[in-house]
Amino acid sequence: MNILPKSSKEFARKEYWDQFFTKRSKSFEWYGNYNDLRSTISRYVKLSDNILVVGCGNSRLSVDLYDDGYHQNTSIDISEVVIKKMISKYQSNNMRPEMVFEVMDIFNMQYEDEQFNVILDKGTLDALSSDNLKLDKMFDEISRTLIPLGRYVCISLLQENVLQNLLNYFVKSKTWIIRIHRCRIISSEIPPSDSVNLPVFIVILTKLKSSMNTTIDIDIHGEGKFHKCEDVHEVQQIVDSAQKFEFLKYHIRTNGKLEDDNFHIELFGDQTSTISRYQLFFVQKTSISTSSATKCATFIVPQGREHEWLFSTNKGRQNLLKQCQVDRLIVVHLSRKHVYESMEHIKNELGSQVTDFFPINLTKKINFLSLGDDIGERKTCFESTSEFSGQFIVEDVTVDEQKFRRLVFLDNRNVIQSEAKLKIIKSKNRKNKNTKLIETIDTEYLSCEHHKVMAANLSLTHSTKPMTLLLIGLGGGCFIKFMSENLPPNCHLTITVVEIDQTMYDIAQKWFQFQTKVKQNIHIEVIIDDGLHYISEQAKINRQFDFIIFDVDSKNYSLGVSCPPIEFVQESFLQQVRLCLTENGTFMLNLVARNEEEKQRIYQRLSSLFNQCLLFAVEEDLNEILHCTNFPQMEYLQLKDSSQRHNYLSKSTLYMPILAETYKYLCEKKPHLLSL
Repeated sequence: MNILPKSSKEFARKEYWDQFFTKRSKSFEWYGNYNDLRSTISRYVKLSDNILVVGCGNSRLSVDLYDDGYHQNTSIDISEVVIKKMISKYQSNNMRPEMVFEVMDIFNMQYEDEQFNVILDKGTLDALSSDNLKLDKMFDEISRTLIPLGRYVCISLLQENVLQNLLNYFVKSKTWIIRIHRCRIISSEIPPSDSVNLPVFIVILTKLKSSMNTTIDIDIHGEGKFHKCEDVHEVQQIVDSAQKFEFLKYHIRTNGKLEDDNFHIELFGDQTSTISRYQLFFVQKTSISTSSATKCATFIVPQGREHEWLFSTNKGRQNLLKQCQVDRLIVVHLSRKHVYESMEHIKNELGSQVTDFFPINLTKKINFLSLGDDIGERKTCFESTSEFSGQFIVEDVTVDEQKFRRLVFLDNRNVIQSEAKLKIIKSKNRKNKNTKLIETIDTEYLSCEHHKVMAANLSLTHSTKPMTLLLIGLGGGCFIKFMSENLPPNCHLTITVVEIDQTMYDIAQKWFQFQTKVKQNIHIEVIIDDGLHYISEQAKINRQFDFIIFDVDSKNYSLGVSCPPIEFVQESFLQQVRLCLTENGTFMLNLVARNEEEKQRIYQRLSSLFNQCLLFAVEEDLNEILHCTNFPQMEYLQLKDSSQRHNYLSKSTLYMPILAETYKYLCEKKPHLLSL
């Protein structure tokens, strides 16, 4: 049976409370019991203080205070029924002789001015605020009966109207100092699985002797670390965020289903930190109950591996869920700019945080899982901001004893813009012939699967003549560096790279050892320009290329297309791209589109402009490589088996043996041919 009020108006009626306490024999501790509150109360209330507990109800708070040594202890309530019960239950046989229970209206208290050192309110303000009653009279009475430097200790859920009423009065009066403590409730009698665990706050309002600007400090995490708020609005924002977080935990705990597959929660180390310490991603089986038998686990992703398909995509995390053989899984990413001592330290930090997201009263232990005890190693080499790319970072990451250098744009921090593998080589000094070990870029390594597919697709073109390639988007230069080092000597290729961001070109040279002078048969030119502008200008002068490749990301994620920017795939611009291709030239597009409708529109535009449009899906990735040409009939497509296709590719002057696995993958999986 529901014994809580059906409407807010009932919450403030005397008749309701008489009826409530007649039904209820057990003490009702909505806001935790004394053990939950004791540590905070003892900081502000002395044993010698004269204490008034307002709206005591049948809570044991007054009794527990008395038994803890606070003997000058008076409790009042508007309900005569409850006061009689309290006297009968806690003062029979001359028990607690100094404790006083009185029937009294808090709006019209019959006490002298400045009679009490402390006025304690456990949920009374919440009850009276429910119908927007005029609370100024109550606050006037509290102010009148408190001594100077006395304290109004208000234990409250601080829901929106309550907090607003409280701040409106005490901030405007300018004679109070306000401190707000978050109270960690561990003994609430309402099971967390049955309801939202709204955070409980203890508000300490200290009455000043003279007027001054009110200050408000808040400890939102209940850890004794206070944040000084600039204004009332900031207080409201902080409290509101904490409350919404509890609703969110309840939803995940009882339902687990989230509409956004990439939804995640960020946990911060402290109030002042602007960079989260942990990111929590949630995944579960499609249909499970929230019973105590549910198998749950938390998986900690080692540093530097958060971008991998298994951890960075919803499909990957679903796969991880199956591998872990659990019903529910929280996948934890570790953040840059933070230091992690050990896997055990991480488990200790997260232990109390993750349990609230799993069903209550689980019979099975919540296990922490990872790829061994190695949490990985990450070192920041350089960080800055550019006009076009925003904040970015260059970092060295060690994964499975291999060291990698990465360029990451912080507005999309789980996507690696460029990655190079580092290796140690011996270098001889020409003068004294001494040998030393130096760290350099491994030119045989190419991290991105879509780059491997594009590089391998060059072999679809068979020509012995010198060729030209236009690449839009340099990044860290790893793609071009790999090709320039691994293309065969009988290939003569002139590469023009257009990069809009001078800063990225500088980064490529300094941190990724990108050079324009490499081999006699490879010529590289870098032009700092907007790719849209550059191609438009080349179309005007009829300059043509054998290959045009778009490998540029979008900064606008709202359209559901991450690569390229949507302007690059408009029909009018694609027509200019076609004009810049030689008769049998090839246009390659790295497409990443979550918006299926927009993706289909891009397919249609390309199919209408080019004779042949091949789609190569990149394994375990969202990337698709679109290979477009006006060549009337591609011999490759007529070949029946993978060995014939591989033999055809190997005869190209652009064939790179180091990509053997990629060629094998492409030849075994015939490309999809787009058509109108």
